[in-house]
Amino acid sequence: MSLFARSGSAQKPVNISRRSFLTAAGMTAIALPVLAACGNAGGTASFSAPDVKAPSEFAGRTNVVIWSPWSGNNHEVFTGVVDGFNRSQSDIYAEVQQFNGYDGVTEKIAAGLQARQIPDIGVFSDVSWNKFFLNDTLEPLGGYFDNNFGPSTFNERLFTEGVVRGESYWIPFGRSTPLFYYNKEIFSSAGLPDRAPATWDEFRSWGKQITGQNYNGNSLKMRAYTGADDWYMQGLLWNFGGSISDGLDVTVDSAAAIAAAEFDRAVINDDKIAYLAQEINNDFINGQVATITNSTGSLTGLIKGAQFEVGAGFLPQQTTHGVPTGGAGLGIMKNASPERKEAAAQVLAYLSGEEASSTWTVGTGYLPSTISAANSTKVRQVMSDNPNYKLAVDQLELARQPDAVRRYVQSTITEMRTAIQKLYTENADAGATLKATATKLRADTESVRKLYESKVA
Repeated sequence: MSLFARSGSAQKPVNISRRSFLTAAGMTAIALPVLAACGNAGGTASFSAPDVKAPSEFAGRTNVVIWSPWSGNNHEVFTGVVDGFNRSQSDIYAEVQQFNGYDGVTEKIAAGLQARQIPDIGVFSDVSWNKFFLNDTLEPLGGYFDNNFGPSTFNERLFTEGVVRGESYWIPFGRSTPLFYYNKEIFSSAGLPDRAPATWDEFRSWGKQITGQNYNGNSLKMRAYTGADDWYMQGLLWNFGGSISDGLDVTVDSAAAIAAAEFDRAVINDDKIAYLAQEINNDFINGQVATITNSTGSLTGLIKGAQFEVGAGFLPQQTTHGVPTGGAGLGIMKNASPERKEAAAQVLAYLSGEEASSTWTVGTGYLPSTISAANSTKVRQVMSDNPNYKLAVDQLELARQPDAVRRYVQSTITEMRTAIQKLYTENADAGATLKATATKLRADTESVRKLYESKVA
């Protein structure tokens, strides 16, 4: 059953307090242990591996443990392609061990480093691998590349995001951009065009037309927000000409950034055309809201779960485009044993092959991050049958990776989510909120500046 399956009855929007949200999300800064450097693939400080429960048919092989954030449909697809690897050869058994989202994987690996027990492969988000890189716990991958597996395997834009000073530490897998999703039935009944709003001002205008209308027994709102989506907020800041940072110089309190935050505050608290939801995909599928903004990786689940035609489009813009790349990639843990790292590299090579990467793309809606997947008959057919799948690829031309402070300063995501919660649930003043955020981030940035400048800049 899909994670996004329709519930038995429609539910009313739930207003969530900031305190209850932060408690439920467990949003505390993750302290990564500082480890001594352990050299290259032949390093000395190997850690133990988690227990593996290999089926009898795969017994006696070298085990590779993958810690994954995915659930529902994406988990099923991922375990399927990993099972394909296990059946493709007779020397290695790879086991997927699932945790609660990207934060769950990050927290577990940080704890594992302290306990000296780690997986061989981590599925890291686009803003978590960087911190493990700074902490010298990711394996350089260049030594494992060959003619069939290396930089030329991948979409260049996505591959280079995992490269620091010419060395790869994180390869793209499950990469995404946010898309704007809308209920075509609702838009049609409201007399709106069959497209995403071109600008956020147009979104706001359309929201006032839609809000309050009846749809399948629901009193509609224009949009369901999630208070954890600092990724979306990164793009909104860019839309309005702002940013979180310029390099490590914090700019989140600029006039443009404050204007972006004020837009979201007003949409929820003044216009009341949107609300903070517990689960935006469910609310969208259940017909409680006309639109959501979410990852391309949600596309397949939304289409499967909805009993209406799902429309999709580029993110609206304001003064400029603002599309952050996101999603996940794969990294090998530096402190795994040499034998396990060699085996893990074979897993990465398989997952980057045409069959695995195209199956993953078609099954989830994530971007085809390898060239062979993008050119495969399987992916091209899906894009032809449903142009929504091609949108993410086209929008990638407008996308860029998140600002450096979001990628390298540990507290940024927590602080941005805290600011979002204040705006959404407390109707807080946008300027005062982002100025307080900036003050905290500037102090925290100084703790990594020297290390960042020595290893990255």
